[in-house]
Amino acid sequence: MAQYNERVDIVSNEILDAVREVLVRQHVTHEEYQAALQWIDRLVKAGETRMFFDNFFERTVEQVTHAGLPGSVGTVQGPYYLPGAPMLTEPPYVIPMRPDEQGDPMVLYGEVLDLDGKPVPGALVDMLQAGNDGTYSGFVGDAPRTNLRAQLHSDADGRFQIRTIRPAPYQIPTSGPVGRYLEMIGRHAWRPAHFHLKLSAEGLAPLTTQLYFRGGDWLDGDGDVSGAVKDPLIVDVVEDKDEQVAQRYGIPVPFFSCSYTWQLRPAGS
Repeated sequence: MAQYNERVDIVSNEILDAVREVLVRQHVTHEEYQAALQWIDRLVKAGETRMFFDNFFERTVEQVTHAGLPGSVGTVQGPYYLPGAPMLTEPPYVIPMRPDEQGDPMVLYGEVLDLDGKPVPGALVDMLQAGNDGTYSGFVGDAPRTNLRAQLHSDADGRFQIRTIRPAPYQIPTSGPVGRYLEMIGRHAWRPAHFHLKLSAEGLAPLTTQLYFRGGDWLDGDGDVSGAVKDPLIVDVVEDKDEQVAQRYGIPVPFFSCSYTWQLRPAGS
């Protein structure tokens, strides 16, 4: 049997009180209440519960959890992370992709430091992204489960580079109850193009974050449906003319690239 948990008692009762207050203030009818229950039933049956909560609540939880802490900013993990991505061990690192993978070649240059600006060698970088069609492997389509997903380690100088493709913006699924909800409140379902990254190293706090591309669609105004974009996470994409890098990866010049430096705070800070 579950034991009494004071934290659950306090938080859940405040949530319930807030919901009841809205029900009274908005004069919600029993007919509307029944319609909401039916929508929740459909949400569960469609397997979209995680998608709904991640898109409308995770950003708030992430902000509360990490507000005021030093180091690089994080953002939501989202519903498309899968553990166990392939571990890349021999540079040059290339994210797993199909031989005919569509999309513009892109190289991500990364650097992992601690709060003192010292390199973090051997930092684990867990990366995933949508494809050129805006879908994630393992969820939509017939791409292998590990497609556009990889893990790798930073080198002795805390640096890494990986060749991938430039991801596309995408809509979260709209055919189910979440899409119906967005229609009813007059909101779009788009997310801007981005990389997902999870960084960790011994003695340092793990970081879950994303990188967005300056000038891309759905960044400004009523942009990202998940509300996960933060200004420090927007990077410049350049036309890279480094012939040595292009030769290393077998891609034409110029190619797209972007770079970012993360600073990880001590564990427990």
